[in-house]
Amino acid sequence: MRIRIALATAVAVIAIPAFLLTLFSSTPAASARVTRHEAVSQHRAVKIDMKLMSYAQAEKVAKLVTYSNTVTAQQQSTYLEDLAFLTYLKDVNFMKAVARQKQEAAQQAAAQQAAARATAVAAAPAPAPAAAPAPAPVAAAGSSDATSTNTADWACIRDHESGGNYGEGNGGAYQFELGTWTSLTGLPSPAEDYPAAVQDAAALKLYSQRGWEPWTTRYVCGL
Repeated sequence: MRIRIALATAVAVIAIPAFLLTLFSSTPAASARVTRHEAVSQHRAVKIDMKLMSYAQAEKVAKLVTYSNTVTAQQQSTYLEDLAFLTYLKDVNFMKAVARQKQEAAQQAAAQQAAARATAVAAAPAPAPAAAPAPAPVAAAGSSDATSTNTADWACIRDHESGGNYGEGNGGAYQFELGTWTSLTGLPSPAEDYPAAVQDAAALKLYSQRGWEPWTTRYVCGL
């Protein structure tokens, strides 16, 4: 019986303070006190450390900022210079490539022209050999200037008029004028178009008419 009374007393001692604590905690005033306590606790937990810089520290910070800005500007300038240099190198290489292509094209064109000239020369017919001058006739024994052109006098006339060439232009070996030649022979073409025998016969005919007068080279030959 005593044990039951002691247990009841102990339960009452424990339960009554707990009930009172619950009651006071549930009231508005208690809630406000708790809230203020928490706010004060939180307010006290936040610490703001705002210390003013000294002049030396501010000057040091300003120098650091200036140095940083200078380094950044220098880096940017170096980057721009490198970029400009790379662009310049690209332009130089491009110009060199263009010049090299032009030079190669010029060399190819020159080689093609040389090959074309060589082909044209190889395909061209060989030039005809120049006609050799007719040999001077040998004077026959007992002949004269009036009967034969195979004399030293006629050889001198031919040599100084045409070099002894019956095919010489402007009148053959004796350099006949076209009108004189036509009147002597009745032939329409110049004297150089006809054989040596025809030219010799015309020279003897002209000599028989006028002597050495038609040939101005007679003075050189002493005639």
